[in-house]
Amino acid sequence: MDEPKKRAPRRRKVVPQEFEQAEIHLAKENTGDVLAHQVTIQAGNARDIAADLVTLTQGSANTVNAKTLIANQSAVARADVNTLEAKQSAVGRVEAEELTITQGAVGVAQAENLVLESGGAVAVMGTNIGIEVGGAQYILARESVAVQQGGALVIAAPRVEIENGGAVFLFAREVHGNVRVLFDRQAALVFGVAVGVVLGLLVWAKRK
Repeated sequence: MDEPKKRAPRRRKVVPQEFEQAEIHLAKENTGDVLAHQVTIQAGNARDIAADLVTLTQGSANTVNAKTLIANQSAVARADVNTLEAKQSAVGRVEAEELTITQGAVGVAQAENLVLESGGAVAVMGTNIGIEVGGAQYILARESVAVQQGGALVIAAPRVEIENGGAVFLFAREVHGNVRVLFDRQAALVFGVAVGVVLGLLVWAKRK
């Protein structure tokens, strides 16, 4: 009997912490590690931040570990949060439960529910992903992907709905909407075989 397929583990929520300080407000300052229940940074920089609520406005941080991160015109190298709302901001890598990025950019993002509006990403992974007027190199979802005026190099999900968008490679059980696809699953397989044959011939010719 075949063993049941195992689902990919979901990220664990940020564990609540006890903080000695209730609030820290920094304006136009550069600092190291910051720990408090609530952290607000405006036009400043911090190394590592641990808090329940972090608000960045025209600021930056190396890492943020928090329940909620609100970033406006800011940059964060890595964020491990429950909720992230970022506008006109850049995030290198983020793991979250709920993630919304508007007019911004992200390197690698993993979230249960992810929304990317007027932005771009290298790779986004999650359960349900929505893209509006934006795109990513790789979009991978456990359940669904909805794209409106956007696209990706690779889209893979059980259900995909695209309006005025497309993908180079599309892997899905259900596809709805106005979709432009260069390679579907079968074409991608043929393309991969053809590339393998060409590379093999090039190697063989080089050895002669």
